[in-house]
Amino acid sequence: MSTPSGARHAHLLHYTDQGSGPPVVLVHGVAGGIDTSWGSLLELLAEHHRVIAVDNPGSGNSPLPDGHLQLDTIALTAERAGLERYTVVGYSMGSAIAVRHAIRYPHRVAALALIAGFACPDPRLRLALHTWRDLLDADARLLGRYLLQQSCGPATLAQLDHADIDRLAERTVAGLPPGTRRHIDLALSVDVRDDLPHVNAPALVIAATEDLLVTPSHSDVLAQGIKDSRLIQVLAGHDAPAEQPMAISAHIHALTHR
Repeated sequence: MSTPSGARHAHLLHYTDQGSGPPVVLVHGVAGGIDTSWGSLLELLAEHHRVIAVDNPGSGNSPLPDGHLQLDTIALTAERAGLERYTVVGYSMGSAIAVRHAIRYPHRVAALALIAGFACPDPRLRLALHTWRDLLDADARLLGRYLLQQSCGPATLAQLDHADIDRLAERTVAGLPPGTRRHIDLALSVDVRDDLPHVNAPALVIAATEDLLVTPSHSDVLAQGIKDSRLIQVLAGHDAPAEQPMAISAHIHALTHR
């Protein structure tokens, strides 16, 4: 089932609603979307949970609004879906969105799972985001290869030959949503470090050990800042939900049933 949300916003957010059980809200990051961010993780979670997956503004079927994008994008989506209390799963920049949501709506957030996330971009991530933004106006194949190099783990890349890489790079660029440039601008402005000590929900921080884009040190910052959070590692690049869906779904399942 696919439903619009956010009627009181100047824009509507699109979401999908699958499965049954303890509710989980999935929030993706820069240039992502429901169809491109989660691999098989969404379907695995839906075996035991009701899963609400959101297209952020300018992604998937959610329109790109005028003005600056904001971190607080999911409150009305959950409300429109009829959820009262739920776990928020944030991936990449979606982790910062999840943290901000937990601060503003503590009575609604039962738990947080933060996958390959960051509280604030460090100099290396800022450089990567600026390069990505500059390459949007460059050769599409070059941009696609850059994004694959940044997002895929070594094990994934080892399975691809040059022709596979070119095809996947072309598909990656073709799938970039219209909001990509403004997503990057938002990511560059993100800073939720002061929010972390005020998160009261149980938090699981999942670091991708081979992540070149959002290095594991960012997960250390999240875990150290959120009281009593649990930090785990998965062997993956930044595309951790696609590379390690079974391991991540098992950890989220355990978080929601504790």
